[in-house]
Amino acid sequence: MRYQDIWVAAASMGSVLAQDFPAAEVQNNTFNATHGPYNPLSAGQRIAQANLSWELSQAVLTALNFERSNWAGTSVRLDPFYVDLPSNWTDAPAGSVIKVEQRTNTSLYTIAPTLALSRLLYTTKTVNGTVIPASAYVLWPWLPRRFGRTGSGCGDSTEDGLPVIAWGHGTSGWSGECGPSHIRSLWYDFMIFTAATQGYVVVAPDYAGLGLDHDGSGNSIPHQYLASQAAGNDLLYAVKAAQKAWADVLGRRYVVMGHSQGGGAAWGASIVAAEDEELRRGYLGTIAGSPWTSLRTSISFQQSAVGLNSIITRVATGVKSIFPSFTYGEWLTEKGVRVVELLQDLQGCQSVAVEVLSASDLVREDWDKSWYEEVFDNLTSNIGRPLAGPMLVLQGTDDAPVNVTGVEAAVNATCEAVPDAQIEIAEFEGVSHTPVMYAGQQIWLDWIADRFAGKKAPAGCQKRVFSPLLDVESYLKDRNWFLEWNKYPYGVA
Repeated sequence: MRYQDIWVAAASMGSVLAQDFPAAEVQNNTFNATHGPYNPLSAGQRIAQANLSWELSQAVLTALNFERSNWAGTSVRLDPFYVDLPSNWTDAPAGSVIKVEQRTNTSLYTIAPTLALSRLLYTTKTVNGTVIPASAYVLWPWLPRRFGRTGSGCGDSTEDGLPVIAWGHGTSGWSGECGPSHIRSLWYDFMIFTAATQGYVVVAPDYAGLGLDHDGSGNSIPHQYLASQAAGNDLLYAVKAAQKAWADVLGRRYVVMGHSQGGGAAWGASIVAAEDEELRRGYLGTIAGSPWTSLRTSISFQQSAVGLNSIITRVATGVKSIFPSFTYGEWLTEKGVRVVELLQDLQGCQSVAVEVLSASDLVREDWDKSWYEEVFDNLTSNIGRPLAGPMLVLQGTDDAPVNVTGVEAAVNATCEAVPDAQIEIAEFEGVSHTPVMYAGQQIWLDWIADRFAGKKAPAGCQKRVFSPLLDVESYLKDRNWFLEWNKYPYGVA
């Protein structure tokens, strides 16, 4: 079956997610029911072409249906917000507003009560400098926070507008269906809900190629995965566009924050802003949680073959979008090429990737001898480059995807190369990858409040280490739950 046929099948089922489901269909852990807007037979055929084992094929199909059960509505290929792209963007500079959905239907999402949601299409830049359209969401607090003026003249008055946090999400995927504005929990759930319920307006890009994945002429928009300055552009220009769209509401000042891929994006945003006076206007600083720093640094501290498979296959998709001459076979085995193409054909996101990329022998042994490895690292590395302002790095000592030693090395190299760098790294004993944002919640909330209150960040570079109240083993290591959409009163009793 052709790729286009899959979406014809999807269109015939596109309204199903908006309907009421029997409780037994919603509350399950196989997600192989027929309520998702996807044809299981078509998916099975695509999976079969990749020559995966029967067990892995079933796991991939289950993960695929799980992802679709968590869409906020229907496919991005059917949602008018993403499909109906106005032509007013083609001559607009980066940071321009294309379209605003002022009141997004929050009943389709699993966000915290008393929060409101808008969606935005705007223009941004690729790492190559090409202006392209992208999508984002804006999360509105019920009771916004205000910062009075200090004696030094810093801080917001009521007239200055509301404080903004630009949020960079961690890896959600590589296709249009993986945009957080299209996912019920906004991908990072309580982390973002906390920022908004504390009174900040959260402006969150999907990143180019996620959510909105076409340019209006049918051309695909690539997601330049782990090109941190490209995602940094997405963060900065999303804020600028939002400030134009809601000029009478939003303040000029903002903090950039992100985690994992988004931690690298937030770091990259600081690098981009350091070179652009307009983008730097209103910028107060960056928080980088478990940040991606560079390809070579991450690979050198990777401790498992599965981890290497996962990183290289994902990065290859970004490399291909930057260098048209690059072919997946430069880095990947024949099996690896099939797996990456399957992932893209299925529009699979992180859950599907976790299953698909668990296969072995996906990466060529000589992948790092390729010219593209060196040039991609040189182009996208965050290490040793000037920053637009202070940065707080949050890092767990038990983080497998982003090794603490590698992050320390990146911070130290930047502090040595940039004499006036202001970087504070906060390490959390025994904490793993995503949980660092929970363990460090007091730290990052206080840091953001201090920046908006006009307090200066510590000078120079320093490190703080935090230990838990009880012994490390007493605490839940990682999430063992997910937010599930519910329309029945007994589910929230």
